[in-house]
Amino acid sequence: MSTHFTKLNRFTFRVMALLIALVTLSIFVMATLSYTKLYEASEVNAAIRIDRAARAAASIFSHSLANEFVIERDESGRPEAIRILAASSEKALTFRNEHDSLLKEIGLTNQGAANLFKLNPNTQKFDRFATTFRNPDGSMPPPMSLSKGHPAYDDLMANRPHIGDVPVMGRLRLAYLTPIQSPDGTVSGALAVDVGWVDDLHTARLELQTLIAGSAIAILMLVVGLGIWRMTAELQPLKKLANFANDLASGNNTNTVPYTQRSDEVGALAQGLSRVVDIQHELAYLAYTDKLTGLGNRSRYLADLNKVAIEVKTNKCEWALLHINLDRFKDVNVAFGQSGGDTLLKQVASAIKETAGDQASISRLSGDQFAVLVPLKQKVSSHSRVCSALLIRLNKPFNLGPTDLHLSASLGVVRLPQDAVGAEEAHLKADLALRKAKDDGGNCCAVFVEEMYMHVQSQIELERNLREAIINRRIIPHFQPQIDPSDNSLTGLEALARWHDETKGMISPSEFIPVAESKGLIVELGSLILDQTCRQARDWVNVGFDFKHLSVNVSPIQLLQPDFVNVVRCALERYQLSGQHICLEVTESLFVEQDEGRIRAIFGKLKALGVSLSLDDFGSGYSSLGYLNRLPFDQLKVDRSFVMNVDKDVHNQKLLAGIVTLGQGLGLSIVAEGAETREEVECVAKIGCNSIQGYFHAKPMVAADIPQAVEAIFALGQKITKKRA
Repeated sequence: MSTHFTKLNRFTFRVMALLIALVTLSIFVMATLSYTKLYEASEVNAAIRIDRAARAAASIFSHSLANEFVIERDESGRPEAIRILAASSEKALTFRNEHDSLLKEIGLTNQGAANLFKLNPNTQKFDRFATTFRNPDGSMPPPMSLSKGHPAYDDLMANRPHIGDVPVMGRLRLAYLTPIQSPDGTVSGALAVDVGWVDDLHTARLELQTLIAGSAIAILMLVVGLGIWRMTAELQPLKKLANFANDLASGNNTNTVPYTQRSDEVGALAQGLSRVVDIQHELAYLAYTDKLTGLGNRSRYLADLNKVAIEVKTNKCEWALLHINLDRFKDVNVAFGQSGGDTLLKQVASAIKETAGDQASISRLSGDQFAVLVPLKQKVSSHSRVCSALLIRLNKPFNLGPTDLHLSASLGVVRLPQDAVGAEEAHLKADLALRKAKDDGGNCCAVFVEEMYMHVQSQIELERNLREAIINRRIIPHFQPQIDPSDNSLTGLEALARWHDETKGMISPSEFIPVAESKGLIVELGSLILDQTCRQARDWVNVGFDFKHLSVNVSPIQLLQPDFVNVVRCALERYQLSGQHICLEVTESLFVEQDEGRIRAIFGKLKALGVSLSLDDFGSGYSSLGYLNRLPFDQLKVDRSFVMNVDKDVHNQKLLAGIVTLGQGLGLSIVAEGAETREEVECVAKIGCNSIQGYFHAKPMVAADIPQAVEAIFALGQKITKKRA
């Protein structure tokens, strides 16, 4: 049963419970009032009857035995006592036949019983000596006495009449007991009269109780039955409307809302629900539609993907999930503006829709990223054909006003259920496949394989370990000498970050430096290496080792931090170093899409600290000779690609010679990187480089090994020079 049905049933129950409670309360109040009135009437009637019985008994008693007794009455004439006359005190309370006749007369008159009692002075009990009661055989009943504990005993001993219920043969009778006094006024006995059994007096009350109870139950059952029947009939439309609302919320109902033609409250509710249906349709369109392209949005995509994930689990069917991302779309926005980019996205959306086919579910996830869910038929290669068709179509020119624009796209593909069974898993893996396609240069399709996931996991683990290594200062600088080729003397040392992990051993900088840059750790890493390098410089200064200067690589991200100059200043002050001991190396990537004025300002502040500036990897990427002339560089490091096999490549020799001539003409010191053979070293030296750095002289090593290595390099150079001489 639905939640709405349950709530409606609870409502019916509450209404019926309230109705039953009200009816029950009404019946109870009416019955209570009736019963109370009857009770009061029966009590008054009983009081009148016993009063009359007492008066009649006293009158009969005094009239029949006027020469023996006299009645004492209160102001209303009710008998308070029967006094024995002095002349008859001896025989007044002695059984005689006339006493028996007199009691019978009284009993017949009052339609009850009558008894005479005499107080026994020894036992202080009222012993019965005359009565109208008889055994079934007509004989006198056994003697009985009124003793302490009897309801009338205390009143009689106090010389007062007693009115009330008294026990007789295990039952109660309504009686009036009048004390009989001796001539001196002391109690001597009692005359007891009654009007019958108490329960007989209340027979009408009991009958009314039974009648009221029976009538109340009958009325209550009738009301409940009629109420349930009528309430069920009245609430039936509400139940149907609740069913409709429940189906509507589940997305299973597209029928017309019932009862909208009714003019009562049910009709008003149905009309309100109909307006909700209209609003829901509007909201559903807005919630699941991308306004720009008219395709599904991210919410539509997630809903469709969840539906497909459930379908592939229950049915033997296959789907392909494609993530599509346009290559270099940012350039379009820059060149044609936001409106041009929007126009292009609309055309791309139409192209994807036409190519993927009617059975595909297409959504725009964000920006220039799209998702396509394609059902795969029996042919295994269906997804390949769709991907190929999409790549071909997206390579065709798109028209932006007077311009034809050529695009390319990257596609990531996941097959369900072969590669993924859940919606979240499929989305993640499609994104990984798309990332692989982008890393491969774009304009291609990558199908998910488990190695992609393993790579991401390893990158996450590497990032976590890198963070811990930076915090715990487990990444330390190794130093590689820079040698003057003319005499093999030391011209400086470059600090290179090295990480030795406790479990994985030495991790290459080519692995952890890109992770540091992509995960925002490069600033912390650079600051750590700078601090450790400055500390090592102080140690060498203290022991008198002339290391000339220590070069430290600075990433563009680190250099452009607002506090970078202050970080360098603090490091120098912390270890009491002169700026001339430190050389900061930057690469040509620093100048890509950066304001030259900002860079010049930073360099000016660094030069004010006394540090040297070196342009690293010159010639490997974006190069502008203007930077060399306008910015205050002190050193130019030629990229290894110009040094490798320079002894065999005449073209490289000419390029290297031109760079050296240019750099030295600008007053820069030239360092050749990557010289690994004697022939390369000799050729570079002949061309005129000021310093050579490479494996031929020494690999990067820990600081403790540097002095001895530098001494050995110098000694070897002197020996070679003497031998040549």
